[in-house]
Amino acid sequence: MEARPWDRGTCLVHSALVVTVLAQLLTGEVVARANHPQWLLIHTVLGILTSIVIIVHWMWTWARRDIRVLFPWDRAGLTRVRKEFFAVFQGELPGHGDEVGLSSFVHGIGLLGVSGMAVTGLLMYAVIPGGYGLSLNSTAYALFTTLATTHLWLSYIVWFYLGGHIFFAALHEILGNRLLRRIYLGRP
Repeated sequence: MEARPWDRGTCLVHSALVVTVLAQLLTGEVVARANHPQWLLIHTVLGILTSIVIIVHWMWTWARRDIRVLFPWDRAGLTRVRKEFFAVFQGELPGHGDEVGLSSFVHGIGLLGVSGMAVTGLLMYAVIPGGYGLSLNSTAYALFTTLATTHLWLSYIVWFYLGGHIFFAALHEILGNRLLRRIYLGRP
């Protein structure tokens, strides 16, 4: 069964999410490894932009009534996800496109991961210790540390997700499914 193709709006939102999240992950690596305040500023500004893109993605998903596609947590959806998951080990790639299945389920997990990073990042910005955060509260060290640790662990999950996402997209391309053309160029 061929899936409903992605519409241009979904392609645009997906592309914006890819670019902003990848920029965030890369600048986050620089921030974590070096003490360069300008990179923290870049990461912060990109984080706010990425948060806006994530909110737009959620609104787009809601407006299209695709919440169930990304989160097929009813019996029929989970049965299909489970079936497609085990079929991968038999050499059969999951379906693709705008339909309930393993691919959309994984996209939903990725959206939750980047949303968690956005929330923790914005909260970190609000409570930066030393009176530099939006709250201007200099006693927020414990909260900041908890948020920073959660943000870091979520980044590991998102890096893992991104690697798997790229791997399976490349595998689909190698096997002739031409997903990238459909997603980024809107061509069948």
